[in-house]
Amino acid sequence: MTIQSLWEFPVKSLAGNAVSTLHLHPLGATNDRRWMLVDETGRFISQREHPQLCRIQAQVAGNDLILTHLDNGQQLTIANARAERGALVPVTVWDDTFTARLVPSATVSDLSDLVGIPCRLVYMATDSHRALDPDFALADERVSFADGFPYLITNQASVDVLSGHYGSEVAMLRFRPNIVVTGAAAFAEDDWKTLHIGNATFRLPKPCARCIVVTVDPQTAEQQPTVLQRLADLRTVNRKIQFGMNACWLGDGHGTIAVGDAVRKI
Repeated sequence: MTIQSLWEFPVKSLAGNAVSTLHLHPLGATNDRRWMLVDETGRFISQREHPQLCRIQAQVAGNDLILTHLDNGQQLTIANARAERGALVPVTVWDDTFTARLVPSATVSDLSDLVGIPCRLVYMATDSHRALDPDFALADERVSFADGFPYLITNQASVDVLSGHYGSEVAMLRFRPNIVVTGAAAFAEDDWKTLHIGNATFRLPKPCARCIVVTVDPQTAEQQPTVLQRLADLRTVNRKIQFGMNACWLGDGHGTIAVGDAVRKI
């Protein structure tokens, strides 16, 4: 098995980027889900309610963040987006409420003009602390603005089976993975508990439960409910629709993995 592709999504729920090398950190990849759009109450904004977010791409350029509307080319550069000294504000991701830093250079008017909804941008600074679900955490593990775990690993053969069941190609990007593995049998990931990837080791505590986000076509923002229905036919376990594996890096500090690296089940 090898790494087929690597992805980072700098802003939660916005389009991300294919990368040749993923820079690892215990919270998740260094530039993955470190920013988030929130409403006036601090609650995260998602493709679940706003599927058009998939057409806005976020890219990191040093300390700046560049948002680009993929349909009309409109672009917004947010200077000094790593707002370590921004105002502390409470934010909520699902059942977790914690503090993050408001990015002062991202005005509500500029963001709303690009995104199409009133919103603010927050950054997970070094003093933000969001604990991993204690039912699955080891020691003091934490997580970024991701839904639940630092990394998501998927298997190309599994999405190929789903595509066959659906009747046309289902883009892997619908599942927003960080690491896509090739060379494994379809749904072999059910038995992955620990993977050695390149020089890094990941533990995979649980499968990822899926929601209506996978119905959003990342190329058009069109919602296609049948995708989730076909996935449910294949992958419903204990009333949850599953695809991909949540993962945590068993390292500290920083590390890297690259496209083409070997993947080995331990």
